[in-house]
Amino acid sequence: MTTTPDTDLVTLTVTINGTTANRWHCYGLHHNPFPQTAITELHHGERLLANLDGDPVTGEADIRARLAGFSAELTDLVIAQYRPGHRTSFKITFPRTRRTS
Repeated sequence: MTTTPDTDLVTLTVTINGTTANRWHCYGLHHNPFPQTAITELHHGERLLANLDGDPVTGEADIRARLAGFSAELTDLVIAQYRPGHRTSFKITFPRTRRTS
């Protein structure tokens, strides 16, 4: 995770598990339990994004279901990055605070 004080942006790495196995099961976990930030406001969203690297993603409908509540822009980006049979990682950057207008 990277935050830039002058612009207050947050960068997270999103990993999508397009394989047929959950690599976290050998540790007794469902997905990566470690947050990328120490920002309380982002914790729930980070857990939902981490879930993409847990049980195998089965396609577009699965991604949309897991990311319900996220913006269509982010959901479409994740769908575009999804590669069946592969674990894929990419970075997203967004403002730390939510815009209200």
